Amino acid sequence: VHYFDSIVGMNGADARGASPQRGVSVQERDAFLAARAHYINGVGFYERDSLIEACGEYLNALRMMEGHFEEKVLVGHKARFMALTYNRLGELFSEQYMTEPAIACYKKSLVFCQIEPTSANGISNLLSHIASEYQIQKQYDSCEYYNKEALRLMVDTNNLIYRDLISSLAIYNYYFGKGVEPAVRDLKRMASQTMDEDERMTRFFTIGSIYYETSQFDSALVYLVPVFENKDNVVLKRDAARSLRDIYQIKGDSLKATQYAIYQAENPILEEESNWLVSQLNELFQQHLQWEQEKVEAKRRQIEQLAARQRMVRGVVTAVVVLLVLGVGLWWWMAKRRKEHEAETQTWHEEKQQLQTRMDDALQQLQTVDDALQQLQTQ
Repeated sequence: VHYFDSIVGMNGADARGASPQRGVSVQERDAFLAARAHYINGVGFYERDSLIEACGEYLNALRMMEGHFEEKVLVGHKARFMALTYNRLGELFSEQYMTEPAIACYKKSLVFCQIEPTSANGISNLLSHIASEYQIQKQYDSCEYYNKEALRLMVDTNNLIYRDLISSLAIYNYYFGKGVEPAVRDLKRMASQTMDEDERMTRFFTIGSIYYETSQFDSALVYLVPVFENKDNVVLKRDAARSLRDIYQIKGDSLKATQYAIYQAENPILEEESNWLVSQLNELFQQHLQWEQEKVEAKRRQIEQLAARQRMVRGVVTAVVVLLVLGVGLWWWMAKRRKEHEAETQTWHEEKQQLQTRMDDALQQLQTVDDALQQLQTQ
C-alpha cells in the first residue's frame, strides 16, 4: 500500500495527501502503474483460484520493475514492494511443494528485505521460510543454519515466526537423534502459546506425527484426533486420517480404521492435476529465470560494449596525445635547429667580417710597404 501510494503523476498529491515526489519521470510513473496493474491482476486471479495466472502476473510485476530500474534505485518503498512480491511467490511455490523455486524467491526477497525491511521480523521470517524448504529437501545442515540465523536476528519472541522457528529446530533435533522428549517438550510449549485454533492444530499434528513415528500410539491419538476433527485444511486432515487409519489397524479396531480410510478415499490427492499445476508453475518460473539470465547477459554485453568504447576512446586519446607530443617534439627540434642555423649563420657573418677587416688591413699595410719601396727606389 505504501508503495502504491508513492505512485504519483507529474502533479498532485498521493492518496495519503503527501506532496508529490520530486523528479519522477513519465517513464518511471508508467513503470510504477504497469507493475501495480500486474500485481492487482495477480491478486484477482489468486482469489479466483487461478494460481498459474496469479503467479504469471506477479512475475510480470517483478519484470516490469527490474526491467525499468537499476538495482541501485530499487530502494525504499520499491525495495519493500519487491521483497513482498518475491515472498508471496515463494509462499505460492511452497504450497505446491516446489522447493527450488520457493528457495530462489525467498532468497531474492531476502536481498530486498535487507535493503528495506518489510517489518521488524521480516528478515527472520524469510530465513525461517528458507529453513523450512531446506527441511523438506532433507538438507538439515542448511535448515539448521538458516533457523539459527533467524533466531539470532529475532527482535521479539511473542510471535508466530518465533514459534515456527522453535518448532522447526525441535523437529531438526528429533531427526538428528537428540531425543523425542526434548523435541516434544518444545513443540508442546509452542502449542500452548498459540494465538488461534489453526496454529494450534498445526502444532498438534506435528506432535502427533512424532508420537506416531515412534510408535507411541496412545499419545499420538491425543493430538491427531483433534486435528482430524477440527482442521479445515483438507491436506492436513487427509494426512492425519492416514496416520489414524494405520494406528487403529495396528490396534485391531477395523471399524475406526475403515472410517478414516473412507475419508481418504473421498478426498484423494489429485496427482494428475497436481503434477500438471506444478509443471505449469515450473515452466513459468523457468521462463522468469531465463528472462533474468537474458537481462544479465544484456547487461554484460552492454558493459562489454561500454568497455570497448572506452578502450577505443582511450586508444584515440592516446594516439592524439602521442601525435601531439611528436608534433611538439618535431616543432621544438626544428625550432632548435633553426636557432642553431641562425646562430651559425651569424657566427659565419661575423667571422667573414673579421676576415674582411684583416684583409683590408693587410692590403693597406701592403700598399704602405709598396709606396715606401717606390720612394726608396726613386731615392
